[in-house]
Amino acid sequence: MRGVGVAPSRARLVDAAVACVLEQGWEATSMQAVRRRAGVSNGSLFHYFPTRGDLAAAVVGAGLADHQGALWGELHTSTGPRDGVTRLVTRHLRWVEEHPRLARLLLTAPVDVLRGSIDERTAADNRGFFAAVADWLRGHGWSDRPDLAVVVALWIGPAQEYSRHWLARPAGSPTLVADDLADAAWRTLGPLLTPRKE
Repeated sequence: MRGVGVAPSRARLVDAAVACVLEQGWEATSMQAVRRRAGVSNGSLFHYFPTRGDLAAAVVGAGLADHQGALWGELHTSTGPRDGVTRLVTRHLRWVEEHPRLARLLLTAPVDVLRGSIDERTAADNRGFFAAVADWLRGHGWSDRPDLAVVVALWIGPAQEYSRHWLARPAGSPTLVADDLADAAWRTLGPLLTPRKE
Protein backbone atom coordinates (compact mmCIF):
# COMPACT_ATOMS: atom_id res chain seq x y z
CA MET A 1 0.00 0.00 0.00
CA ARG A 2 3.03 2.24 -0.22
CA GLY A 3 2.45 5.48 -2.13
CA VAL A 4 4.67 7.02 -4.77
CA GLY A 5 6.69 9.95 -3.47
CA VAL A 6 6.07 9.08 0.20
CA ALA A 7 9.02 9.26 2.59
CA PRO A 8 10.34 5.73 3.30
CA SER A 9 9.91 6.00 7.09
CA ARG A 10 6.36 7.28 6.74
CA ALA A 11 5.51 4.56 4.23
CA ARG A 12 6.98 1.89 6.55
CA LEU A 13 4.90 3.24 9.42
CA VAL A 14 1.69 3.20 7.37
CA ASP A 15 2.43 -0.32 6.12
CA ALA A 16 3.15 -1.45 9.68
CA ALA A 17 -0.02 0.17 11.01
CA VAL A 18 -2.15 -1.47 8.31
CA ALA A 19 -0.52 -4.83 9.06
CA CYS A 20 -1.28 -4.42 12.78
CA VAL A 21 -4.89 -3.49 12.02
CA LEU A 22 -5.27 -6.49 9.71
CA GLU A 23 -3.93 -8.79 12.45
CA GLN A 24 -5.58 -7.40 15.57
CA GLY A 25 -7.89 -4.49 14.73
CA TRP A 26 -7.47 -0.78 15.33
CA GLU A 27 -8.49 -0.82 18.99
CA ALA A 28 -5.65 -3.23 19.86
CA THR A 29 -3.04 -1.41 17.75
CA SER A 30 -0.71 0.79 19.77
CA MET A 31 1.60 3.48 18.45
CA GLN A 32 4.60 1.65 19.91
CA ALA A 33 3.63 -1.65 18.28
CA VAL A 34 3.51 0.15 14.94
CA ARG A 35 6.86 1.83 15.59
CA ARG A 36 8.51 -1.47 16.51
CA ARG A 37 7.06 -3.25 13.50
CA ALA A 38 8.20 -0.47 11.17
CA GLY A 39 11.69 -0.47 12.72
CA VAL A 40 11.85 3.31 13.13
CA SER A 41 12.69 5.59 16.01
CA ASN A 42 10.24 7.36 18.30
CA GLY A 43 11.36 10.57 16.66
CA SER A 44 10.34 9.32 13.22
CA LEU A 45 7.01 8.02 14.53
CA PHE A 46 6.03 11.29 16.15
CA HIS A 47 7.45 13.38 13.33
CA TYR A 48 5.05 11.81 10.84
CA PHE A 49 2.20 10.97 13.23
CA PRO A 50 2.10 13.26 16.28
CA THR A 51 -1.14 11.64 17.49
CA ARG A 52 -2.92 8.31 17.22
CA GLY A 53 -5.59 10.16 15.24
CA ASP A 54 -3.00 11.13 12.64
CA LEU A 55 -1.95 7.50 12.32
CA ALA A 56 -5.61 6.43 12.09
CA ALA A 57 -6.08 8.87 9.20
CA ALA A 58 -3.18 7.26 7.37
CA VAL A 59 -4.58 3.78 7.95
CA VAL A 60 -8.02 4.88 6.74
CA GLY A 61 -6.40 6.45 3.68
CA ALA A 62 -4.48 3.26 2.89
CA GLY A 63 -7.58 1.15 3.43
CA LEU A 64 -9.73 3.34 1.20
CA ALA A 65 -7.07 3.30 -1.51
CA ASP A 66 -6.84 -0.50 -1.41
CA HIS A 67 -10.63 -0.96 -1.39
CA GLN A 68 -11.24 1.56 -4.15
CA GLY A 69 -8.40 0.11 -6.22
CA ALA A 70 -10.01 -3.33 -6.00
CA LEU A 71 -13.41 -1.95 -7.00
CA TRP A 72 -12.01 0.14 -9.84
CA GLY A 73 -10.20 -2.92 -11.17
CA GLU A 74 -13.58 -4.62 -11.57
CA LEU A 75 -15.17 -1.66 -13.34
CA HIS A 76 -12.15 -1.06 -15.55
CA THR A 77 -12.08 -4.64 -16.82
CA SER A 78 -15.84 -5.16 -17.03
CA THR A 79 -17.40 -6.07 -20.36
CA GLY A 80 -20.52 -3.94 -20.00
CA PRO A 81 -22.82 -2.24 -17.50
CA ARG A 82 -24.36 -5.39 -16.02
CA ASP A 83 -20.97 -7.04 -15.68
CA GLY A 84 -19.50 -3.95 -14.00
CA VAL A 85 -22.40 -3.43 -11.60
CA THR A 86 -22.48 -7.04 -10.44
CA ARG A 87 -18.72 -7.56 -10.31
CA LEU A 88 -18.27 -4.47 -8.13
CA VAL A 89 -20.75 -5.78 -5.55
CA THR A 90 -19.08 -9.20 -5.50
CA ARG A 91 -15.61 -7.66 -5.22
CA HIS A 92 -16.70 -5.47 -2.32
CA LEU A 93 -17.89 -8.53 -0.40
CA ARG A 94 -14.71 -10.44 -1.21
CA TRP A 95 -12.57 -7.48 -0.08
CA VAL A 96 -14.45 -7.34 3.24
CA GLU A 97 -13.86 -11.05 3.76
CA GLU A 98 -10.15 -10.69 2.91
CA HIS A 99 -9.66 -7.64 5.18
CA PRO A 100 -12.22 -7.94 8.00
CA ARG A 101 -10.43 -5.78 10.55
CA LEU A 102 -9.68 -3.02 8.07
CA ALA A 103 -13.22 -3.27 6.71
CA ARG A 104 -14.57 -2.95 10.24
CA LEU A 105 -12.57 0.26 10.71
CA LEU A 106 -13.91 1.70 7.45
CA LEU A 107 -17.51 0.49 7.72
CA THR A 108 -18.28 1.06 11.38
CA ALA A 109 -16.87 4.55 11.85
CA PRO A 110 -19.55 7.26 11.62
CA VAL A 111 -19.33 9.10 8.29
CA ASP A 112 -18.47 12.44 9.91
CA VAL A 113 -15.68 10.80 11.93
CA LEU A 114 -14.40 9.00 8.84
CA ARG A 115 -14.39 12.20 6.78
CA GLY A 116 -12.77 14.11 9.61
CA SER A 117 -9.99 11.55 9.95
CA ILE A 118 -8.68 11.67 6.38
CA ASP A 119 -6.10 14.09 5.11
CA GLU A 120 -6.46 16.27 2.02
CA ARG A 121 -4.53 13.87 -0.19
CA THR A 122 -6.84 11.00 0.73
CA ALA A 123 -9.86 13.25 0.26
CA ALA A 124 -8.60 14.22 -3.20
CA ASP A 125 -7.99 10.55 -4.10
CA ASN A 126 -11.50 9.73 -2.88
CA ARG A 127 -13.00 12.49 -5.05
CA GLY A 128 -10.97 11.19 -8.00
CA PHE A 129 -12.30 7.67 -7.48
CA PHE A 130 -15.91 8.82 -7.45
CA ALA A 131 -15.32 11.06 -10.47
CA ALA A 132 -14.00 8.00 -12.33
CA VAL A 133 -17.04 5.97 -11.25
CA ALA A 134 -19.31 8.77 -12.48
CA ASP A 135 -17.50 8.77 -15.84
CA TRP A 136 -17.91 5.00 -16.07
CA LEU A 137 -21.63 5.32 -15.35
CA ARG A 138 -22.01 8.08 -17.94
CA GLY A 139 -20.23 5.90 -20.45
CA HIS A 140 -22.99 3.35 -19.90
CA GLY A 141 -25.96 5.68 -20.24
CA TRP A 142 -26.36 7.34 -16.82
CA SER A 143 -27.77 10.83 -17.27
CA ASP A 144 -26.49 12.24 -13.94
CA ARG A 145 -29.91 11.58 -12.43
CA PRO A 146 -30.44 10.58 -9.75
CA ASP A 147 -27.43 12.14 -8.07
CA LEU A 148 -24.22 10.08 -7.87
CA ALA A 149 -24.54 9.69 -4.09
CA VAL A 150 -27.98 8.13 -4.58
CA VAL A 151 -26.73 5.82 -7.34
CA VAL A 152 -23.82 4.65 -5.18
CA ALA A 153 -26.13 4.10 -2.19
CA LEU A 154 -28.48 1.99 -4.32
CA TRP A 155 -25.56 0.12 -5.87
CA ILE A 156 -23.28 -0.74 -2.97
CA GLY A 157 -25.32 0.31 0.08
CA PRO A 158 -27.05 -3.06 0.59
CA ALA A 159 -23.71 -4.91 0.30
CA GLN A 160 -22.15 -2.51 2.81
CA GLU A 161 -25.03 -3.02 5.23
CA TYR A 162 -24.75 -6.80 4.86
CA SER A 163 -20.99 -6.47 5.42
CA ARG A 164 -21.55 -4.58 8.68
CA HIS A 165 -23.80 -7.39 9.95
CA TRP A 166 -21.32 -10.03 8.84
CA LEU A 167 -18.40 -8.20 10.50
CA ALA A 168 -20.34 -8.00 13.77
CA ARG A 169 -20.90 -11.77 13.72
CA PRO A 170 -18.76 -13.46 11.05
CA ALA A 171 -20.20 -16.80 10.00
CA GLY A 172 -19.63 -18.40 6.65
CA SER A 173 -18.56 -16.16 3.83
CA PRO A 174 -20.19 -12.86 2.86
CA THR A 175 -19.72 -13.90 -0.76
CA LEU A 176 -22.41 -16.56 -0.29
CA VAL A 177 -24.97 -13.79 -0.83
CA ALA A 178 -23.00 -12.05 -3.58
CA ASP A 179 -25.24 -13.24 -6.41
CA ASP A 180 -28.40 -12.06 -4.67
CA LEU A 181 -26.98 -8.65 -3.78
CA ALA A 182 -25.36 -8.23 -7.21
CA ASP A 183 -28.60 -9.14 -9.01
CA ALA A 184 -30.56 -6.71 -6.82
CA ALA A 185 -28.04 -3.95 -7.62
CA TRP A 186 -28.43 -4.63 -11.34
CA ARG A 187 -32.24 -4.64 -11.13
CA THR A 188 -32.01 -1.24 -9.45
CA LEU A 189 -29.34 0.34 -11.64
CA GLY A 190 -30.08 -1.38 -14.93
CA PRO A 191 -32.91 1.00 -15.87
CA LEU A 192 -30.54 3.94 -15.33
CA LEU A 193 -27.86 2.49 -17.56
CA THR A 194 -29.75 0.82 -20.39
CA PRO A 195 -32.48 2.34 -22.55
CA ARG A 196 -35.97 1.39 -21.48
CA LYS A 197 -37.98 -0.57 -24.02
CA GLU A 198 -41.28 1.09 -24.87
